This record gives sequence, C-alpha cells and structure tokens, in this order.
Amino acid sequence: MNFEFNITGMLTLRFSKQADKALIKMPNGIALKMVAELNSIAASPHTYRGDWKPLQGMKNIWRLRVGDWRALCELNNGELILLVIKISSRGNIYL
Repeated sequence: MNFEFNITGMLTLRFSKQADKALIKMPNGIALKMVAELNSIAASPHTYRGDWKPLQGMKNIWRLRVGDWRALCELNNGELILLVIKISSRGNIYL
C-alpha cells in the first residue's frame, strides 16, 4: 500500500509496515474510513475536527479514533510528515 502524498499545503502521509498490514486485515469499511480521516488530517491538521488528540507524555505522538479502532501517528511539522506508526483495535493499540 505505502501511500505518500505531498500536495502544496498538505503534510506527507506515510504508513509504517505495521500500519499497512493492519489496514489490509481490518474490515474494508473501517479501513476506508481510517484512510479518509488520515487524509483529512494530512490536508489540514490544524483545522481537523475529528477525534484527534496528542498522547500525554509522548512528544509528537497523536491518536486518531475511528470507531473501536485507533491509529497512532507521529506528527513532524519540521519535515511536513504525518507518519502512521500503528493501527489496531482499542484494546491492543497501547500495549
């Protein structure tokens, strides 16, 4: 899958291997919603209004919630990159 977007004014969206594998294994409808939400964040992270917040005690790591699924992302504004580190169900994401 390895998505990478870089349109002027947008963050580049990259997925780790683990995130790619999780998207393939998860239900198709949820995977499409997750990717759509991540694209929205990459397009405009400062105005995104979904369930997106920084994790306490972790610098530059943010959590996106889509239903019972979570994506952990590293937001690096210096390089304009939104790296999706991990995608998993709620019970497994923080282990």
